Amino acid sequence: MFAKTQENIDRIRTFTPVDEDLAQIPADIARVAIETREQFGLGVDSYRCQLWHDPDGIDVFADIAYAQPTGDTIAHIKAHSLDIYLPHDALLRGGATLPVIVDIHGGGFVYGYKDLNRNFGTHVASYGVAVVSLGYRLAPTTDFMGQLQDIFTALQWLQAHAHEYPIDLRNLFITGDSAGATLALYTAAALNSTVVGEQLHCPIQDLPVRGAIFQSGLFELEPFTRGSSTTDTLPYIAQMGGTFFTSFAEQTTEELQSMQGLVQYAQLPPSVVITSSDDFLETQSLLFAAAMRQRGNYCEIYDVVPTKGKTLGHVFPVGQVWLEESQQVFEIMQRFVFDHSQYYL
Repeated sequence: MFAKTQENIDRIRTFTPVDEDLAQIPADIARVAIETREQFGLGVDSYRCQLWHDPDGIDVFADIAYAQPTGDTIAHIKAHSLDIYLPHDALLRGGATLPVIVDIHGGGFVYGYKDLNRNFGTHVASYGVAVVSLGYRLAPTTDFMGQLQDIFTALQWLQAHAHEYPIDLRNLFITGDSAGATLALYTAAALNSTVVGEQLHCPIQDLPVRGAIFQSGLFELEPFTRGSSTTDTLPYIAQMGGTFFTSFAEQTTEELQSMQGLVQYAQLPPSVVITSSDDFLETQSLLFAAAMRQRGNYCEIYDVVPTKGKTLGHVFPVGQVWLEESQQVFEIMQRFVFDHSQYYL
């Protein structure tokens, strides 16, 4: 872990807010958020960020506002903006046929800008797809339902502006890692299932998700809605008052609050689940894949075992794009997207 120096704190501010969005938050809650963000940022991300780069041949359209920021700090601006990553060849050809992968970054609901995943997104785009990376507000400035509303707003912007880019929203896919996988799962459920969309107050019409790719996801929310597991799994959420899932629990039925219930209740798209044997959420990925298959839903599961003396860990394709195992995941994503896309003239 990097030392807590001003230089190192400034480094992590390039991919996460530290305190920039917390001016209106009570001091005791803000302190927990700051400590959590510093702990996350000064760990492996500070090492990995030194290797992050955009591959050749990718056009980056960064920090596009999809909604009016709620404040004037960089954190407020990033929270309501998105990036679009495109293979340059798509612009040269002048068509509008690229399938689109919407990426929702992780960070335990409390940490990270969309920039945390730029390295991942641009590398995925190099495999011949468009990637749209979404920002959203973080806890404690909003809760789970608020984060979903941000994502819905970003997707509405994408619907309205898709004609400006060489993309085809009829082939829309979604991916997310860790907490981002949770948000991606509920977004896909809301877009593909009217009954779920109504409970989650999703305003989007006619934007189905063709497929989802979940990486090291947190899929089981029932313990959090019952208030029995926050301290163990998301201790900082408990320390910030433990209300992050309260409005979600109050506004949705019990079916939506459990993994098994959601899989049974929603029309979920074909999915790919990525994890590793040393991922602390591996069991959740395995159980989710099993639930999908028991329901008769299409679901591929890739549980990668590292070679002796090496590790992969949590969300390895996002954090370590240079690994051979990560590049194999990108190939899996590419094949899955094109297998499940429709060709339109």
